[in-house]
Amino acid sequence: MTAAIWSGVVPMTPDRYDAFARLAGPWLEEHRCCQFAIGEDSGREERAVYIAVNSDCMACYCGRTRPTRILAGGASVVRIHQHITTTRSKYEEWAGYWMLPLVQEAPDEFVDWLERTVTARLGLPRRHNRSRW
Repeated sequence: MTAAIWSGVVPMTPDRYDAFARLAGPWLEEHRCCQFAIGEDSGREERAVYIAVNSDCMACYCGRTRPTRILAGGASVVRIHQHITTTRSKYEEWAGYWMLPLVQEAPDEFVDWLERTVTARLGLPRRHNRSRW
């Protein structure tokens, strides 16, 4: 069985990133308006909302990370690696990601709210489960 490919709904752009960064307000750790390649470490953020994009820079997925332990690299790249090594369609379709790094003190409720809000504004499905390997 071939996994369905989610082509995305809207392009991820610097203007969209700026709008999402404004939503993060004082919880934004740093403005990083750029796309990272899948596997590229984004820094040392511990909490973040990330937006995976396909090769056409169309938003495919929005997720969040708020680990309970300190990681060796950025939390976003660790979480994305978990996605692409367990779900074939994500491995096949994701080409890069944008990331909103949040300060460590950002409350869990705010991180969850920001993920839901960005997901809705991108028109992405709330749950994005596909076939596993």
